[in-house]
Amino acid sequence: MANNPFEKSVDGKKDVVYVDGTRHVLGRLASYAAKAALEGKEIIILNSEKVVMTGKKSFLIENYKDRMKNIGGRHKGPFWPRRPDSIVRRAIKRMLPYKKTRGAQAFKRIKTFIGIPKEFENVKMIDFPKAKLHEDEVKFITIEELSKQIGGF
Repeated sequence: MANNPFEKSVDGKKDVVYVDGTRHVLGRLASYAAKAALEGKEIIILNSEKVVMTGKKSFLIENYKDRMKNIGGRHKGPFWPRRPDSIVRRAIKRMLPYKKTRGAQAFKRIKTFIGIPKEFENVKMIDFPKAKLHEDEVKFITIEELSKQIGGF
């Protein structure tokens, strides 16, 4: 397969995988990105505000707000991100062994962006077909909508 993002590089150059996050399900996208990062690829996720979470909107918003209420103060954790790119990055982090050296190095190879920055306008982006939102899934919320509801965007 010539288009497989997980192929090993032959020339020894750093492999960079550009992913368009539009209509990707957050958990599925995070698992693919974590796997590729552990294999040594650099993962750049663009349009992270268009990534979706499946489920009922009101439940997802209330659940996220309830988690944020349990913060012990402004200096105590757990800290919950509010920006769309940070929400996606945190989901990927939780799928890595980030407390170990291998996972921490893999996490450094992951970058998320809101929209498409100018330096990435002409790159060839891929998507993970199995991570895309299925047509029959009608209950979902974009990370952008969630971020607006919790006061981060």
